[in-house]
Amino acid sequence: MAIAQEKVANPAVYEFPFNQKLLEEALKLKEERRILKERLNKIESNKSEVSPSVFEKVFNDYSNRLQNVTDQLLEKKGDIDRELNTLYETRNKIETNLRNHKEVLEELQFRHKLGEFTREEFQKQSKEQEDKITRFEQVMTGVKANIQRYESLFEGDEDIFGEERLGEAEESPVRLEEEEEDEWEKEAEASQTGDAATPIGGNEEWLETTKPSLATAPQVTVLSGAENVGKIYPVKGTLSIGRSHTNQIILRDAKVSRQHAEIRLQGNECVLIDLNSSNGSLVNGQKVHEHILSPNDEIQIGDFVMQFHQ
Repeated sequence: MAIAQEKVANPAVYEFPFNQKLLEEALKLKEERRILKERLNKIESNKSEVSPSVFEKVFNDYSNRLQNVTDQLLEKKGDIDRELNTLYETRNKIETNLRNHKEVLEELQFRHKLGEFTREEFQKQSKEQEDKITRFEQVMTGVKANIQRYESLFEGDEDIFGEERLGEAEESPVRLEEEEEDEWEKEAEASQTGDAATPIGGNEEWLETTKPSLATAPQVTVLSGAENVGKIYPVKGTLSIGRSHTNQIILRDAKVSRQHAEIRLQGNECVLIDLNSSNGSLVNGQKVHEHILSPNDEIQIGDFVMQFHQ
């Protein structure tokens, strides 16, 4: 924070440091990936014009190139995530400073009303606090602008974070994307008709039949995120977590891998295991690979926060 405070002498022109080179490299890879995907589409649509051997050779060539670029882009995303973590920490510190200075200003105003300060003393001290508040607000504007620039980079590119390797896929990347969209649509329809089997709360009948066992079974409650907030999931054997519709806890977020993590019931203990996800899993703010859960532990995956109960 000391660096940030030194740079806000003129808040009107303040800009928080930003890794422009990293952004440009990521954008270049994104454009290269877009072109490769377009060419793969053309290869697929013109499949009938060439022999099977030529089609396979060219298709595999572009598939491998696409996978290579995607891997490079994921590496850049890791760098961007580290930049974002620093920005998030800075944002939290600024928010704390702002609250503190606003509270000091409020106290000054109240004490002045009680007659503790002369007009001159009050104006001097309150101006000091107002100036600090203005500076921190300007820094906050710069930090939030950088966060937005980084976060918006991968909007609409959720397919980048799929765990399938192109060389192992049975169909083309285009088919896989269409397949995933169909799966999401089917799941959305199922949740509207009451056929969704995974989340407790999404199907009232299923919830009613499982109520007696919830009192003693380990369970996870979603505290924050999106549509899953407030829902409770019992841990019976293995509880899978991820972006794919095949998971029991489905988290729709680009920061969440398709198969992100799972909670396994091992004897009397529940163990959270990260499945080599792109962004990792946190327990009580600490990144973990394998962790024995304790009551009230907070699990963070992407922007979702859950709490473990036993």
